[in-house]
Amino acid sequence: MEHIFCLNSNSFPALDSDKAYDLFSDSLQGVLALNTGTDRYVIYHDSASSEPLEKVELSETFTYLDFKERLLENGEQDVFLFLEEIEDKSPAMDHLPDDIIDDLTSYSFYMPNYGIANNPEVFGIAWFMHAILLSIDTDEQWCNHKIQIARTFDGKYIDEKLLIKNIAQYRHGKLLSDEFNKVDIQDSCGECFFSEDFLSWYEEQTDDNKVRVRDKLSLACEKGFNGGKPLFKNLADAEGLREIRFSAYPGGAIRILFKSLGGLEHAILVGFIKKNDNEGYESNIVRANDLFQAGSFSRRFCRKKQNHIIT
Repeated sequence: MEHIFCLNSNSFPALDSDKAYDLFSDSLQGVLALNTGTDRYVIYHDSASSEPLEKVELSETFTYLDFKERLLENGEQDVFLFLEEIEDKSPAMDHLPDDIIDDLTSYSFYMPNYGIANNPEVFGIAWFMHAILLSIDTDEQWCNHKIQIARTFDGKYIDEKLLIKNIAQYRHGKLLSDEFNKVDIQDSCGECFFSEDFLSWYEEQTDDNKVRVRDKLSLACEKGFNGGKPLFKNLADAEGLREIRFSAYPGGAIRILFKSLGGLEHAILVGFIKKNDNEGYESNIVRANDLFQAGSFSRRFCRKKQNHIIT
């Protein structure tokens, strides 16, 4: 599995070099808590000065490079080698896909109830790249494993609440690890009914995409399945089907076809990954409508009984 991080420069600087060393060490223990043994790690860093990662100041005059050197001085070779193996994608803007850069220029991000961040683009990168903020615990803003952000479009506030993952402590990594290892997609939304087709498709996906599917399905549920792009889209000539839409890893786009059952309840019918604009729509729309007409979905799918019931 690949873990994508975005260095949260908004949480810097720490009070002094000793505090920075202790806080960042704790954060990295949280990062390591995600590791299953074969995972890959990528870190994005963005700043107005486009400074390289190793020159980022964790506290005044104490840089990321200084931190690594102190690790060696303190006999922390394992953590040092881990940092050496992380794929460094800084400056971030040189490595982001064009569509993500377009999104970042369209939206402005902020944290409700807090002052303007020095580097609000960090929140946008984390949101659009499905990345985890890598912070240090210098303020109450960073004391939870998920933080709430919001955004504006064309200067207008959008009435929505977005959550991005955050690691500023070992405890945060442990909590996120427990969530990543949560197997049952049906726990993502209590108001959803699932087809066996969708559940079987989900089980065939990579761990990276399973996390994305769970996160976006949870977000859709929080929004009451209301809204438009970029998360939702109405499908033309599809008998009332709508789609949840987001990017796949390492490329392409995931689409989840669903239909309202009335009220807050929705049937999650079909999932697929497309590489081209219209790929997969024709056959999957037909399949989704067939499943809906047959009532082949349930809140807790029982393979012995395929109908619209709560079991």
